[in-house]
Amino acid sequence: MDFEFTNEELQVRNKVAELFDEAALAEIETMETADPAGLKELTLRYLAKLAEAGYLGLGLGPDGLKDEMALAAAQEVFSEAAGSLFLAVETSTRLAGGLMAGWASDQQKSEYLEPLLKGERIAAISVAEPGGNEPQEGWITKARLDGGQYILNGIKGPTTNASIADFLIVASDVDGKLAFFLLHPGDDGLTIGERVSTLGYNGLAVADIRLDNVKVPESRVIGPLENTDALKFLLTAQDMVLALAGLGLMKRTHQAASDYAHQHHRGNKPIFAHQEVRFKLADTFTLYQTSQLLCYRAAWFLASGDREADVLVNCAKVFCAEAVEKISSLAMNVWAGQGYLAGNPVERGYRESKYIGLAGTTTEVSRMAIADDVLKRHPV
Repeated sequence: MDFEFTNEELQVRNKVAELFDEAALAEIETMETADPAGLKELTLRYLAKLAEAGYLGLGLGPDGLKDEMALAAAQEVFSEAAGSLFLAVETSTRLAGGLMAGWASDQQKSEYLEPLLKGERIAAISVAEPGGNEPQEGWITKARLDGGQYILNGIKGPTTNASIADFLIVASDVDGKLAFFLLHPGDDGLTIGERVSTLGYNGLAVADIRLDNVKVPESRVIGPLENTDALKFLLTAQDMVLALAGLGLMKRTHQAASDYAHQHHRGNKPIFAHQEVRFKLADTFTLYQTSQLLCYRAAWFLASGDREADVLVNCAKVFCAEAVEKISSLAMNVWAGQGYLAGNPVERGYRESKYIGLAGTTTEVSRMAIADDVLKRHPV
């Protein structure tokens, strides 16, 4: 593995980093309190900027895997700067866009994917259901073909971008096979709930979805598919996004702890001079550096098409999820009582860190997948 980025990879990363100056960060802060119209307008504005920087199309298309290293580098600086916006953008492009790039028809790509990658539309994608059911276990969401259209019924759990999306991709069971339905917010029978409150990443537009006899023409259906490869793609892509979201959060939280340690005094000297504080900062930096190496190793394996890529993504997801929780806890200890007050960066990091391990493939399920891979390599 080459640990040096190419000039092209650095160019993309730097273009993305330049988008998030102080004025941009202050504007992005308003995502937490913006109404749906304001949140959608802001998200679209930054999608257009990211498209111009060459970010949105990375990792997509037949040659997309070769961009994984450039993508990972850009994702880290993006997630460090603006966590909620990062997750909203990645949901729209890397997940919804990635699914369409791999499995949609040419007509669907022209109508939905092309404007998405120009930053002109926002997508939501909803797979999970109450109870966490998977297709083989019997989904609540089911569709049946009736003439030239499908009739779709079901319930989907909290879905990122649901209340600001121009279109939604909803996974469903069709006679035991997996299919994805392209829905428009105005479709009869589609109900998008109110924006729900979350512990962290409060700038996201998260809402539940209800489907009551929604009529969907066959032209707006991806599938039914003969296998679950699309679902496996979504899980791997989401876990990689979450690992890199955790990586950016680690860097932001470690920096906040380090800055505080240099600027505040105890016993007539900066708290950085106290050994116990130095040890905490050493631990946070070590965890961040190790997480970064593991994320980039996973990205490199994805780029090379190595068969171990999936298990390395699981490893990165588990390690980053647990490292970011540890870093946020240590950072709060450095800040002491000030860290417990709402509104500071380590308090935010503490709240947001828990999401990394819970979303996508949970750390428990990821560990089982890693163990299964180890047993296959070294059978008893």
